[in-house]
Amino acid sequence: MPELQLEIPYTLRLLVHTIIVNSHNLNAASNTLLLSTQNSLDMNMVQNSKIEPESSSENTPTNSTTQHINKSNAPSSTGSMLRLSLWVSFSAWILNFDNGYAGTVLIMPSYKHAFGSCEQVLDPNTYADIQHCSLTPLQQSLISLNFLFIAIGGGIAGVTGQYIGRRRSIQAGCTLAIIGAAGMLGTSGSFLRYMVCRSISAVGLGQLMAASVTYGSECIAANKRGLSLGLYNVGLAGGNAAAFAVCAGSARLEPINDWQWKTPILCQIPLGVILGAGILMLPESPRWLMGRGREEEARNSFGVLYSQSPYSPEITAQIDDIRTNLAYERENLKSVSFFDIYRRKHIGRTLTSAVIMVGLAITGIHFVQPYATLFLKGVGISDPYLINVIIGLCILGGSLFGPFIVEYGGRRIAMLSGYIVMAVCMLTLSSVSTALGMDETAKIVTVVLLCLWAFVFGGTIAASANLSSVEMHSVSLRTFGQANTTVFYGIFAFGATFWTPYMLGADYGNMGPNVGYFYAGVTAVIGISTFLLVPETAGITLEQIDEGFNSGIKAWETSLPRNKAIASQKRNMAGGNVGA
Repeated sequence: MPELQLEIPYTLRLLVHTIIVNSHNLNAASNTLLLSTQNSLDMNMVQNSKIEPESSSENTPTNSTTQHINKSNAPSSTGSMLRLSLWVSFSAWILNFDNGYAGTVLIMPSYKHAFGSCEQVLDPNTYADIQHCSLTPLQQSLISLNFLFIAIGGGIAGVTGQYIGRRRSIQAGCTLAIIGAAGMLGTSGSFLRYMVCRSISAVGLGQLMAASVTYGSECIAANKRGLSLGLYNVGLAGGNAAAFAVCAGSARLEPINDWQWKTPILCQIPLGVILGAGILMLPESPRWLMGRGREEEARNSFGVLYSQSPYSPEITAQIDDIRTNLAYERENLKSVSFFDIYRRKHIGRTLTSAVIMVGLAITGIHFVQPYATLFLKGVGISDPYLINVIIGLCILGGSLFGPFIVEYGGRRIAMLSGYIVMAVCMLTLSSVSTALGMDETAKIVTVVLLCLWAFVFGGTIAASANLSSVEMHSVSLRTFGQANTTVFYGIFAFGATFWTPYMLGADYGNMGPNVGYFYAGVTAVIGISTFLLVPETAGITLEQIDEGFNSGIKAWETSLPRNKAIASQKRNMAGGNVGA
């Protein structure tokens, strides 16, 4: 038998030596193999020589001593997973920072002066002539046009992510977001130019939204995916709260000072530069590399992410799983195209992912997030800027619990429980206002219920929606599938943001607190759809999710304990400790 001169860490040398000392009952063939390995290690210590390990499924650990390596001896991947998660969540921060400030600036005097219609009116207190500026409901609603361009950006991400990679797609999104933000700073007085630049920025944000969560889901290990990508939700909530806080501060500037509304826009430029440059510190998605036939680079990427040798048994087993699933998906396809997500085999998964993100868009966040200030001012609550910051902090507070809820409670349970509580909050808000009118008690109840709604949303729906939606797609179609989901999200978010000013406007819907009845009904419908369509995906690898869909199991038959049993069985069969 030829000797292998492997450059193996000293701790592994000691482990093999211990196995040899205590292996008196092994058969002759096993003794020969182990003695040969020991001789190889001794020669390695003297010669410090190395040969390239064989790369194939032959390295898969089957019936070998490597199967029995104790899990505690495996290198920890926590640090690398945390670094990647923080950068992915940073893209979410940028995305929601933009969404957060867009609605808040609508009540700023300088924004109304820059883009609204102004007239001289008599001040009822001083009887002096003053200039009064206002925005039309159409101008207020047009900020929702941003979401249509986010949808376009998400669609573009399906192409860029497939052909230039996940990291470069994120960088392209950062570039467009920076260009758009810089353009908006020079548009005072022209609402058209402002909206053009904002639309350019939105295309970039759409790419960030689709590419970043896809990148994170493909790189993070299965046993850390819920916790790690839960940080994406913390990033969303953090960006939202930061935007509210910046607006609350800049609102204290002079009413005619354009920096009152320009300050939050200016903040986006350095954020985009930091993300675009910082993503280069991380490896490319190993699953994308495998899809492009670049196995060696995929091994190296897994090695960096899992803090292991690229040829470790666990990474080899992971590579084999990905290769098998890719081959299974492509057995009847010569090439992968966008339209494959709508074929009979995949359309159910495509629509399930879309339902998850549509639920995120239309169950109230695009009422609470951009228009809470407008709503609170309309019902007579003083200092709406401050209360808006408090609501943002409630979402952030809930998001801190989100990673643990989706990992240890499950994605499906998080969504179902979240929708139930959110529907009850909206229904109670409107019922109290109907019964009491808008007296002081009703105003307090309104604020409390909005804060509770925000906290629950941050800890359940926001934490699970982005994560679950990207997990629905198959390995080879994940880029196209999530791009399609982002398009659906953008279209419905546009609708939810566009109709709100007309629902609240005194000359139109004038619904006031009764808007809660509408959102309670919508939330109930989405909750039922979630129960029927969305399976539990916590605790298992992306490849095991594929196997679940292929088996035809119903969504309501899935559960976290069942997934843990599947994952445990797979680990015992492979003898590994890492899955993604």
